Amino acid sequence: MSIHEATDDLRHLLNRGYRKSYALTFVCNHYQLQKEDRHFLARTVFSEEEASSIRQKKVHLERIQGQDIAIDGYNVLISTEAVLTGDALICDDSVVRDIKGIFGKYTLTDLTHRALQEIFAVLTSHSPRTATFYFDQQVSHSGDLCSLVRTHFPCTITKHVDLVLAQLNLITATSDSILIRKLDHFIDIPFEILLSKPL
Repeated sequence: MSIHEATDDLRHLLNRGYRKSYALTFVCNHYQLQKEDRHFLARTVFSEEEASSIRQKKVHLERIQGQDIAIDGYNVLISTEAVLTGDALICDDSVVRDIKGIFGKYTLTDLTHRALQEIFAVLTSHSPRTATFYFDQQVSHSGDLCSLVRTHFPCTITKHVDLVLAQLNLITATSDSILIRKLDHFIDIPFEILLSKPL
């Protein structure tokens, strides 16, 4: 199947030092892949060097006890929903990511509430001093989500979530590889939820 061959080829090019954007374009054009496949490859395939760097920044949830942490709201929520629906994957860097891709739009459903309860349960069981959620102002339903979150944890809406989280540089719950490069440490809440699910 071409997606498996494309994965191997992209990983090989990244390990040879090619820039991801160029390598991704070359591989997708070569195998005539669709937009969804390109998104899948971009989120799941990393060079060995980058994957190792990301793994080194990942900390166990026990580390957040008594600490101030930040949560990349939509990122963690959507990834957790993907875990619950079987649309998540452990990527080359051992981080769990959704494989569907939701950009700039979000709809509140029963799944939203299920995912939030899972996230709240993980946080509560590991006792951070504070855990603040950050949601993108430009994405639909951010206000409604913050209202739901504030019944359990502080929540902020901002135009530039990634910038704010990078500047704070707290232990941050996220799977965003671009943001992780700017952080000292991160946690992977959807990964913990995935591990807790029955096979």
